[in-house]
Amino acid sequence: MVRVMDCWNSSSELRMHVIESLKNLELSPSKRRGQNFLVNLKTILFQVDQADINTKDIVLEIGGGMGNLSRCLAEKAKKLYVVETDKCLVKFLNDFMGSFSNVEVLHGDAVKIELPKFTKCVSNLPYQISSPITFRLLETNFDLAVLMYQKEFADRFFAKPNTKDYSRLTVMINLKANCKYLKTVKPNSFYPPPKVHSSIVAIEKKEKYELKDSKEFKYYVTLLFNHKKKTVRTVILNLFKAKVKQNIQINRKNIDSLPLLERRIFSLTLDELMQFYTELKEYVGEEVWSDIIFPSMK
Repeated sequence: MVRVMDCWNSSSELRMHVIESLKNLELSPSKRRGQNFLVNLKTILFQVDQADINTKDIVLEIGGGMGNLSRCLAEKAKKLYVVETDKCLVKFLNDFMGSFSNVEVLHGDAVKIELPKFTKCVSNLPYQISSPITFRLLETNFDLAVLMYQKEFADRFFAKPNTKDYSRLTVMINLKANCKYLKTVKPNSFYPPPKVHSSIVAIEKKEKYELKDSKEFKYYVTLLFNHKKKTVRTVILNLFKAKVKQNIQINRKNIDSLPLLERRIFSLTLDELMQFYTELKEYVGEEVWSDIIFPSMK
């Protein structure tokens, strides 16, 4: 990999750029928008190196901020799209990145706007949109994403069954992607420093996973993990009782034929959750499946 060496001279230059730019714009960093600007040059160069960007790559950056990362990405990529929700910073970025003909700044909420096609995503994400934007990205086609998260959030990607961090997020991210932990980033790497540590994670989408409808599986996993400390039997029986009261007919005579009934939800691996999903769907039958698992989808 070829390192980016000339986008910034030092971390001190980065910090001064942010402080002076905010002063000129008469802005204060917004906590509501998660505006903590990365001013550690080694970390920025590490992100760019890990993304291994070449002259054929179309790169997406979510949350351009003061252009600290944008400047380094633009020097490597064929095209850089920068999404920024703050109108004032959109204007700033257009001016600051004006010398780059390969940069396009998009104003809007990355969770809601139509995203351009891209091969790689490199971003220091606003932490309040970590979950929705991650799943939004997984609905698109890309080669690699190198993303900064709050450490506590990123830890859930790698959580094991029977641990407190094991959650619906763990299951769904590992259904669709292979994740690799890259680096922990200390609060003093940002201006202003947040109260938490951060983590950089690499995400590559899995080419295939054995499910015809991941949207159905998402509703199913959500249903189970709403009661993740209960046994599978308890959750399913309570669900059946509720649906029978709504005049949805379910044959409960042979429930003991289902697997994993005595296990607690948060002890089930991804493979076991997929196995139970398949057998439960077959057990209740296609006609009532949608009424039981995700009636709101109708």
